[in-house]
Amino acid sequence: MIRYLDTRGAIDAPRTFTEAILEGIAPGGGLFVPERLPRFTVEQILALADVPYHARAAAVYEAFGLDVTAAKTREIAARAYGPNFDVPEIAPVREVAPGRHVLELWHGPTLAFKDMALQCMPLYFSEALEQAHAKGATDLDFLILVATSGDTGVAALNGFADRAHTRICVYYPDAGVSALQELQMVTQPGDNLTVFRLGGDFDDCQSSVKAVFDDAGFATELAERHRLSLSSANSINWGRLLPQIVYYMSGYADLAARGAVAAGAPMDVCVPTGNFGNILAAWYARDIGVPIGRFLCASNSNNVLYDFLTSGVYDIAARSLVKTPSPSMDILISSNLERLLYDLTGDPARIAGWMKDLKEKGRFTVDDETRDTLRESFIGAWVDNDTCLQVIGRVQREQGYLLDPHTAVAWEAAERLAGDAPVLIASTAHWSKFAADVVRGLTGVPAGAPVPGGADDLELLDRVVDLSPGASVPPQLRAVRARPRRFDARVEAGREPVEASLREWLAGS
Repeated sequence: MIRYLDTRGAIDAPRTFTEAILEGIAPGGGLFVPERLPRFTVEQILALADVPYHARAAAVYEAFGLDVTAAKTREIAARAYGPNFDVPEIAPVREVAPGRHVLELWHGPTLAFKDMALQCMPLYFSEALEQAHAKGATDLDFLILVATSGDTGVAALNGFADRAHTRICVYYPDAGVSALQELQMVTQPGDNLTVFRLGGDFDDCQSSVKAVFDDAGFATELAERHRLSLSSANSINWGRLLPQIVYYMSGYADLAARGAVAAGAPMDVCVPTGNFGNILAAWYARDIGVPIGRFLCASNSNNVLYDFLTSGVYDIAARSLVKTPSPSMDILISSNLERLLYDLTGDPARIAGWMKDLKEKGRFTVDDETRDTLRESFIGAWVDNDTCLQVIGRVQREQGYLLDPHTAVAWEAAERLAGDAPVLIASTAHWSKFAADVVRGLTGVPAGAPVPGGADDLELLDRVVDLSPGASVPPQLRAVRARPRRFDARVEAGREPVEASLREWLAGS
């Protein structure tokens, strides 16, 4: 069995998988990481191409030696990756240009890559909670607390809706998500959930929610008054990262099966990156055995990761968050970078020090050895708003393929950083979630300028279909547009306003 350590070294004993998924975040703010990783041979990875996606996922999960039976793991994988996705491949790979392959991660119910984890994680969470109740480890239910830059909140609400012994509350930044992302959240059915707009940007959201997790007094209050314990569905929870490793293994197997990469030869991976979880999953996939050469880290105008990979200095002290066409990447504090730094150094004291500097000073600097090791595998590029939209128009004209703004950032980065190996580009969302900016890209309208023919994404879905032959509005969004709005409450940023909103909701539910 693989157990889980704390990146900051604050826990007294390693956790099992089910313990780590329930806790979400370690005491003191550190993140859970596996004490070791399983290893797959190239032959084992190639063999994944011969089985359906749910079996690929189960094979990876079983290799991690979870404290869940193999039969239950296979059942969970089959339930997570089935008819709730709109294509049987689940995460198909499309060759859009020679040597440039798009890994489509948006075929789930909420049309974003977060479904790849959040159709699975809630099932494991329920299993973990059932085990904990049976062992007498806890008699509490759980409150899932989520800060979202858009897609995580949508997918988490969908995955946890009406799950027994679980409640979920999502906070999203005021004016920081697309109109359709917001609509997906505020119309989500379910008796165990709520949604709040929070004043500020995503980093305000994330900091406010993390502060609640750090408040021992509030945790005691939740347990005593409501019989609840806190956990998270953000990518700080290991239960989010494990399913993401699978699709990079699956993608390589599919490329090799069709002869796009020679067996055992490397591919590069390009990921549009905000909170660093998606590209970190690719890093773990390489450690497990996937032949990945370089990790192309694609940033938008919030290019703190590009600067960090270039200089070894992570500095947000003098930065302001920039609003971009790719809102799920509008993040300055990339939480999962902590896991990578732990993997490179193995030194929890150093990690704790760097994270303390970031919290107190707004910056930290890694040592030269760590910086040079990062540069051996990671290379960054960043894309401004207008270029992002121009890429959408150019790829549609030249390749007949429609990108969303996040994937457009990755496409441009992959072009700039092209090497000899084929590149697998992670496509993280369906274009329909960002219709206004897709129309701008298709018609040559600059970023932020008014769009002829409509005011927002909802009104412009059909306009995109008119401009892009072969495009269609997914049935998932047609259903969302018909649902009534359920939530419209707004809270200010900060621990105390967030806790007050939770008290009010729990008292009335």
